[in-house]
Amino acid sequence: MAQRAVFAVLMLVAGSCYGVVSPLLKLGYAHGLSTQQMTDAQYGFAALILWALGIWQARRLRMSASQWLILAVLGVCGAGTSFCYYLSLTRMPASLGIIMLFQFAWMVLVIDMLVTRRLPEAQKWLGMLMIVVGTVLAVGIFGQRIPAVPGWAVGLGLLSGLFYALTLYLSSYVDTSTPPITRAAVTVTVSGLVILPLFPPSFLWDGSANRGLWLWGGLIAVFGQVLPMLLMLVSTPRTGGRMAGVLASIELPVAVLSAHLILAEPVHWLRWVGVVLILMGICISEWPGWPRRSEAAGNPVHTAKF
Repeated sequence: MAQRAVFAVLMLVAGSCYGVVSPLLKLGYAHGLSTQQMTDAQYGFAALILWALGIWQARRLRMSASQWLILAVLGVCGAGTSFCYYLSLTRMPASLGIIMLFQFAWMVLVIDMLVTRRLPEAQKWLGMLMIVVGTVLAVGIFGQRIPAVPGWAVGLGLLSGLFYALTLYLSSYVDTSTPPITRAAVTVTVSGLVILPLFPPSFLWDGSANRGLWLWGGLIAVFGQVLPMLLMLVSTPRTGGRMAGVLASIELPVAVLSAHLILAEPVHWLRWVGVVLILMGICISEWPGWPRRSEAAGNPVHTAKF
């Protein structure tokens, strides 16, 4: 139990890293950088960092074909999350877009039900309901005038949430015998290769590197790819994909808090209520004192021996 709690904390830290990305992106935009430049730099720098850290392990890289396939699918899902989310934001407000993305919280539960053919415990449903309500409040959508949004943008926003849910759930099937740096490097490299034709690396010739791309792109790479990917691939095989989906919800409260502290953005009291609801939902969903089914029946942890 204590060991699993450690891995749960690692997943919380991974989600928290994602929460810091939003204010860093805004700072990068303030320095004249575009979404395409930041995205390309994010994946490019992350791949360089991970391979530089794991190059000494490359000679010991031994994985089955199925493990290569899982890491490749994780890379495709990661790229799909970024592309669908960024493209949806071209036609919908960010506050609405984050709600679409955060539908991953219940999507992970549905995926788990389809795979295991078992219903979650009542505490999971209660915790998930609190997370969904808290998400709506935390993004500050109330009091705003929401413009008309085309159906394809909403669809892409929901698709980004599905890709993220698949990323979290499939991470639980990764073979933990392979070094996590190597796993993360392979996954991020595949994501970058998928993104490349969609967002050509214009930073190589447009001079954006002289406008701070190395700094802001490097920070986004560390907090948006390197740290969360490493921590997620270490923790999720031990906690299970369903629990990872709940714990990843910490991203939004951290995003609200970091925007307030880093960017000095005012935060309406309803948003703080949403933050508290999300945190309470996480605690209720994973609180060990609740009566639950046996581990084998309720929330299987995949150790993936392929």
